[in-house]
Amino acid sequence: MDTIFVTNHSDIELVDGWNGVKYDFKPGATVELPISIATHIFGYGVEDKEPYLARLGWAKSRNELKDGLAILNKWEFTNEAPKKDRVLSPVVEKVPLPFKKAGGKIPSAA
Repeated sequence: MDTIFVTNHSDIELVDGWNGVKYDFKPGATVELPISIATHIFGYGVEDKEPYLARLGWAKSRNELKDGLAILNKWEFTNEAPKKDRVLSPVVEKVPLPFKKAGGKIPSAA
């Protein structure tokens, strides 16, 4: 069974599924699923996205097709799991210099 990784870069949460299996696509999250399910939900690999956008409610008419495609373009489909950004620990030796205080004096206007 070939799978694909779907990453939701939109601000829309989507819960959808097939054959009793639900998939929850939270914003910012990546979900691994069979390619056939990605095709069923998003029209992955299909040129005409209109029926899929209509089923998802992202384009209720042909007039909204452009808006629906804009939403779909915020989703990423990859063959490998995306690499997570690692937060490196701060370098202890590099500490910002303390802020110099004016000593209560108000600078004069020139």
